[in-house]
Amino acid sequence: MKFADFIKNHEREITDEWVKFAEENISGVNKLQPKEVRDHIKQMLNTIVKNMEASQTDAEQEKKSKGNKVMRPGESKAANQHGEQRADVGFDIMELGSEFRALRASILRLWETNSKADNLETDFQEMIRFNEAIDELWIISIKRFQQQVDESKNWFMGILGHDLRNPLAAISGVQSILKLSKNLSEKEKSLLGRSGSSVKRMTELINNLLELTNLRLGSGMTINKSPVDLSKQSEKIVQELQLGYPEAELILESPGPVQGDWDVIRLDQLMTNLITNALRHGKPGGPVSVSISAKANEAFFKVHNEGPPISENIKEMISKGVFTKTKGDPEKKDSYGLGLYIIKQIVDGHKGKMEVKSNKKNGTTFIITLPRR
Repeated sequence: MKFADFIKNHEREITDEWVKFAEENISGVNKLQPKEVRDHIKQMLNTIVKNMEASQTDAEQEKKSKGNKVMRPGESKAANQHGEQRADVGFDIMELGSEFRALRASILRLWETNSKADNLETDFQEMIRFNEAIDELWIISIKRFQQQVDESKNWFMGILGHDLRNPLAAISGVQSILKLSKNLSEKEKSLLGRSGSSVKRMTELINNLLELTNLRLGSGMTINKSPVDLSKQSEKIVQELQLGYPEAELILESPGPVQGDWDVIRLDQLMTNLITNALRHGKPGGPVSVSISAKANEAFFKVHNEGPPISENIKEMISKGVFTKTKGDPEKKDSYGLGLYIIKQIVDGHKGKMEVKSNKKNGTTFIITLPRR
C-alpha cells in the first residue's frame, strides 16, 4: 500500500489520534468546541494526498523545496482558514506550530504501526513528498495566522487612538477656559503652558498612530489636491506651533507666495511633523528655521535645527524609505520613526522627494521637494 493510500484509508484514525494529542498537549485547544478542533483537518489531509499523488518534474520539486511552488486554486483554502480561526480564538504561534507537528507525528506513528503489522515497505521518495506537502500547509497557515494577528493589532491601535481623542479634547477645553482667568499666578500660568504642550504632543502622537493604522489596514493615504500657497500655510503652522512651544525660537523665511497644487491637510500634517521633530530633537529652545523657496515647477520646504546630528541608521531609513523603531536620544520619549514614516507617505503621494543633511557642525536640515503642478 502506498503511503498516500494509507492516509486516505485511515483518515478517521489519523484525525482521532491528532485530536487526542492536541487536547492533551496544546492548551489553546481548550478554547475550542470539539467540532472546531477537527475543522479543516479532513480538507488538509485531502490536500496532502493530492500533492503526494500529483506528477512532479525535477524543476517543480526544486521550486517546491525552496517554498516557491505556485498553489492551485483552492489548494491553500483549508490551511488559510485554519490559521485565521486559530488567531481569532487566541492561539499563539507556538500552539499553531504544535498542531502541525502533532498532525505529522500522528500520521507517521500510525504508518509505522501498520507497516510493521502488514510488512509494508516505506518508500523514501513518498516520505519526502509527504513532508513537503505538510510543510506547505504549515507555512500557509502560519502566514495567514500572522496576518490576522497583525490586522487585530492594527484595529486595536485604531480604536485606542480614536477613543483617546475625546478625553484629550476635554482636557484641552478645560485648559482653554483656565487660560481666560485673570487670577492665575506666574507659576500657575507656566504649569498650564507646560500641560498644554503635553496635550498638544499627545494629540500629535495619536494622529500619527491613526494615520499609521489606516496605512497598515490597507485603506492607504488619500491625496486631494487643490491650489495652495505654501508660504501662507507654513506661516499658519509656525504660529500654531509657537503657541504650543512658547519657549522655542521659531524663524520663518519666505519669499512671498509660492503657489502649487497640493493636499492642504496633508501639507499641514507634513509641516507639523517636521517642525515638531526639529523642536524636540534639536538644541533645546531652538532656534528652528523654516524656509520656503521655489524654482521652476518645484517648491522647497526646509526645516533646520542646531544640535547633535541624527544617526546614520535614520539617514539610511530616509534614503531607503523604510522606517522602523529607533532608540535615538535616551532622554527623548520616542523616536523619529513614526513621524518620518507619515511624512514619507505624504511626500510620495505628491510625487516629491525627501532628503536630510546632518552633521555636528551645521546641525540638521530636512529638505522636502514638491512638484508645484
